[in-house]
Amino acid sequence: MNDFIEVTATDGTVVNYRYNISTPKDAHAEHVDPSLPTLLFIHPEYQGSEVWYYQFSSKLRRFNLVSFDLRAHGETGGRIPASYSRVEAADDTAKFMDALNLPPAHIVGNSLGADIALQLAVAHPEKCASTTLISPIPDHEPESTTAGRREIVDLYMESHATNDKELLSHAGWGVMQLLFSNFDTPLIRCVALALNGPRAQRSWGKDNLDIHTTISYTYFITNRTPRTREDYSHISTPVLIVHSMGDLATPLELSRQLEDALDDAGVHAQLVTIDDAPRLSPMTHPVAVNRAIEKFILSHTSTGRPPKPKPIPSPWDETLKELGWVPAPDPGDSDDSDDEGEFKLLPSDDKDLFDAVSHFIP
Repeated sequence: MNDFIEVTATDGTVVNYRYNISTPKDAHAEHVDPSLPTLLFIHPEYQGSEVWYYQFSSKLRRFNLVSFDLRAHGETGGRIPASYSRVEAADDTAKFMDALNLPPAHIVGNSLGADIALQLAVAHPEKCASTTLISPIPDHEPESTTAGRREIVDLYMESHATNDKELLSHAGWGVMQLLFSNFDTPLIRCVALALNGPRAQRSWGKDNLDIHTTISYTYFITNRTPRTREDYSHISTPVLIVHSMGDLATPLELSRQLEDALDDAGVHAQLVTIDDAPRLSPMTHPVAVNRAIEKFILSHTSTGRPPKPKPIPSPWDETLKELGWVPAPDPGDSDDSDDEGEFKLLPSDDKDLFDAVSHFIP
């Protein structure tokens, strides 16, 4: 089930955003429950809302949970200008919130989504009840990360110029390494490959190669300027930084530098780490991520802890079941559990995962 809403973006483009509202009682609600805190989730690069599967089927559903597909991603698709940056992305997010009449929300972003979430807190602090940054992108990424992003673009462009599917597979493999390190799970294969692989070809195929370059490289490198102390001083609500220790692209020191910069600007910032987790830790280490989010939200809301609903279906169950996904209960989701839970890793090596990437190249 998909819901869409038209929003006139900052550049005048009419964007048909796909979104979902989940409440404790309804996986596909029309409106948020005004008596509960609202969490707005902003997904990472290359993906869509489904990356939040384990958040929307967990005890976090005691709150209002809202997701949407960014421009040029997921089922929203569409074009973006070559100059597109976090400034426009955050302004577009504020417009999306206005269109849905959302209250000030606890913003949760991952990677690209974290970059947009932080900019939203800077430029539109009235929209934010708090901000959670999972695997945030530093203002200056390491040279190896920049080179990796450039290589993904070059392989992707050359694969379309030469119609070489092996090169396309190598580009996809680079994306998987950036987002998931060496993790390989059934949900990763279902969401990142089976679902978003074909979407990528629709949104960034041979007629839209410039969009792929923008969302893969220029957004992160060319179109970004470092934030200043004055920028951070506009943030009026607390910030949680969740660093994924297995993130191959961003060392812990850079997340610590962000925490220090926020503290220096008078922002209440807190840094937590998730051991061994890749950049997209919400998909591989959901129990630890969900616990960190819930604890942070409850410490900055006056509503108390709402009861957890049962059962808690994901809004994307039916879509993913069609692709072979078999939902499994979350072993660490009870309110009194400190168990991290176990999330199945496929018995695969690098070649096996590379072959999986190749299988979903059209």
